[in-house]
Amino acid sequence: MKKYIIIGIPCLIAIVTASVYFLGNAESIQYRTEKIDRGDIRRYVTATGTINPVRTVIIGSQVTGIISKLYVDFNSEVMVGQVVAQIDPVPFEHQVKKADAALATAIASLEKARVNSKNNRRNYHRSKQLFARKVISIEELDAARTTYQAGLADVKLAESQVLQAKAALEIAKTDLKHTVILSPLNGIVISRNVDVGQTVVSSFQTPTLFTIAEDLVHMQVNTNVDEADIGMVKIGQEAKFTVDAFPDDLFEGRVSEIRMAPIIFQNVVTYDTIINVDNSSLKLRPGMTANTSILVAGTENVLRIPNAALRYAPSETLKTEAEKKALPDRKSAKKAFAHIWVLERGKLTQVPVNLGIGDDSFTEILEGDIKEGQEIVIGEILPPTGKKGHQKVPWGRARY
Repeated sequence: MKKYIIIGIPCLIAIVTASVYFLGNAESIQYRTEKIDRGDIRRYVTATGTINPVRTVIIGSQVTGIISKLYVDFNSEVMVGQVVAQIDPVPFEHQVKKADAALATAIASLEKARVNSKNNRRNYHRSKQLFARKVISIEELDAARTTYQAGLADVKLAESQVLQAKAALEIAKTDLKHTVILSPLNGIVISRNVDVGQTVVSSFQTPTLFTIAEDLVHMQVNTNVDEADIGMVKIGQEAKFTVDAFPDDLFEGRVSEIRMAPIIFQNVVTYDTIINVDNSSLKLRPGMTANTSILVAGTENVLRIPNAALRYAPSETLKTEAEKKALPDRKSAKKAFAHIWVLERGKLTQVPVNLGIGDDSFTEILEGDIKEGQEIVIGEILPPTGKKGHQKVPWGRARY
């Protein structure tokens, strides 16, 4: 019996000591803090866009025919007036010859009509003289006059047919000219949609043969900015973006245009915002996806706090009646935009502050009873507790 008593007494003392220690520290809380400092703050509006040439021209065909020759291919550099393709000209040459023959026929008909008109004019004057001598009747004179006037109308008809034949000849020559496809600008062929032997049909919609980008040195990013952010975007603002092809490179540009037309997709409204980019390195290619960030606001060397400090609120275990009385009245600081908690000599103090701009990490402080280097609470670490109604949280788990 004495043996068990001797062994049990130290164990009992150890258990009581441990219980007193843990119960005394069950309500203790450790705080995670950061120091208030000065630095730069940059606010960005992010959007996804597509890289495009500043000017792109689609080359089509105004006539229907078979592609007989191609003089350029993908990535070919072209100049203004350079031949890029040829449509088989033989059918159009035949049309020119046919229209030329029709013009010759119309001219011959005009000459014939003029000769007949002169002959009818002579007959009409002769009939007037004979009628004056009472050799012929009035009916014969009227018939001669009618024939003469009809001849004049035939001359006018033949003249109009000549004009029509000339117009048809010009159309045929123009169609023949259009069988030679020329480049309308200096640029680079970024798309070729036809092959030799393929038939192109020109109807209500002009077929696309080539797509030519005027200049790949000066590019633009067409971004879709959300309607909630478009009010902060202005012309002339700086922008940065990355592309998947070069994830380590950061490209820079500037906002040049904000288009008014809304883009509505699945009830999401965005606005096309144009960012001009210098592509002297020729790394950027048309169609690449750009993840853009537009700088909409920025300050330098300002008093700032971590954003986590604005989200922090003390746990209920802190709010004893004595601590509640020590906290400032929220109504007295209702004009402030936010309240933060400052740790002074191990105690929390609530401070109202007036906020400025913020980014993903920090927020500017415009007004408030705080200073650089002061400790500000951003979270707390709760100890484990055995009390009923409290959830046990392992040491090291942070609460924000």
